[in-house]
Amino acid sequence: MILIDEYFRHYPARRKVAEFLLKNGVSVRNGSINFCGVELPFSEVAKASGVNRKIVYYTVKMIESTNALRLLFERAEPELKVEGIAPVMNWEVLRAEVEGKPTEVLHSLLGAILEEENEVVSVDMRSLPGEETQLSIVLERPLKGETLKKIGEIPGIRRILIKTPEKDKTKLVCTFCEVKYCPKRLEGGDNVED
Repeated sequence: MILIDEYFRHYPARRKVAEFLLKNGVSVRNGSINFCGVELPFSEVAKASGVNRKIVYYTVKMIESTNALRLLFERAEPELKVEGIAPVMNWEVLRAEVEGKPTEVLHSLLGAILEEENEVVSVDMRSLPGEETQLSIVLERPLKGETLKKIGEIPGIRRILIKTPEKDKTKLVCTFCEVKYCPKRLEGGDNVED
């Protein structure tokens, strides 16, 4: 992100804190760190960011004293990721690592999904400068094998990950149990990925 790059270029530890805050929708107001109206202790933010408490203090001080950063961090808010509740709702999640032109990839990807008449519940794409583009699509039904093959052939998609709905709802308390597979390894075939 341009503002983070510009202001934290010479402060790598503070940059870690700033990126952590933005990524999680944590705001900075009046010298304190807030998440959904709850003030977070600097020591806990330090642990989560992998720095010491002093670094968090200086990061907040820097944000508060820099107008552009203050405006950005005052407005940070968390958002509900539909992807997180998808297994409970019996929805499938398609995550794609994108290289090239993200808008063209999204267009082709949605075309392949709509061709099989699957319903899209949610689309989340993040394509900030300096970051790898991440695309997440929550679907009402599992994708068919031929659709997965088409998606695997779309130019600009480096890799995809499918998270399938959990049939046994008691397993949802354990994040270890999510199913992941490669679309290029279908129906017992060899993995043709380079």
